Amino acid sequence: MPRYWQRLSDALSTLASAPQHHPDQMARSIAAQATHALAGHRAFLLIITRDRVLPRNLKAEPIQGWTPIQNYATGTTPEHQARIQGWMRTRAPLNGVPSSVTIARSAGVFRVLLRADLIGEQRWEETPTGEMMAMLGSCDRIIGALPFSETVEVVIGVDRAIGQPLFNHDDRLALARYMERCGPYLVRLLISHGLLSHQAPLTPRERECYELLLDSLTEREIAEVMGLTPRSAHQYVSRIYQKLGLNSRAQLMSEWLIAGQIFEDMLPFPLHELLVEARGLRSAEMVEKATA
Repeated sequence: MPRYWQRLSDALSTLASAPQHHPDQMARSIAAQATHALAGHRAFLLIITRDRVLPRNLKAEPIQGWTPIQNYATGTTPEHQARIQGWMRTRAPLNGVPSSVTIARSAGVFRVLLRADLIGEQRWEETPTGEMMAMLGSCDRIIGALPFSETVEVVIGVDRAIGQPLFNHDDRLALARYMERCGPYLVRLLISHGLLSHQAPLTPRERECYELLLDSLTEREIAEVMGLTPRSAHQYVSRIYQKLGLNSRAQLMSEWLIAGQIFEDMLPFPLHELLVEARGLRSAEMVEKATA
């Protein structure tokens, strides 16, 4: 068991030095370090929502009411992406994929699902997910999901390469611990999308402007970088404040800095039955202490 803790410690240490003011880079770092913590060979981070994004802005059909709106993946080359896109055009939509349906149906609790949890008795290689993973050189997948509200969840999946051991219950606990310890970073990522409960979703251009605000650029500098007039840049900034429930840049920076406290206030998360007694998991320990 010590090797799990060492990999977790190394992953979190590396993540702490990631670019904190660049949310998308940070998200990719979270996925990359999940790969390290779980001894995998590739990973992804998904943000999924229900009823938070206008239907015309969705890129995929809902799965049990849930839709992935942002995917940050590691270990996938442009060639892989092209092959996957071609493959997906010949397959059923995501809302018919067993593993995707399982993730959506189990929403509302902090959970980490192994292959058997995702597809039951089906043969992995005969599922759409198994077919796609074979194209990526993967033999197994573990998926964790953390519910930040009734309408927003963050999903992290890690794959192991063909020839590596399959994921087991110890890996389940390791991913749960990793995700919980990434909580402040995940809060910042959701803030950058306008997806906390009191916020309204930001558009891609508003997110671009938001990141420039985090970099301490003035409105005039933002206008130059984004190719806007000063008036348009000011309007962008005003809309961002309005959508995030803020009044000033000082408040924006303050919310970013107190992401750890925001996450602490969300604890404990409701737990899947297989995580209820997990050692080293704050949510499990807080529930146990409260009921003792």
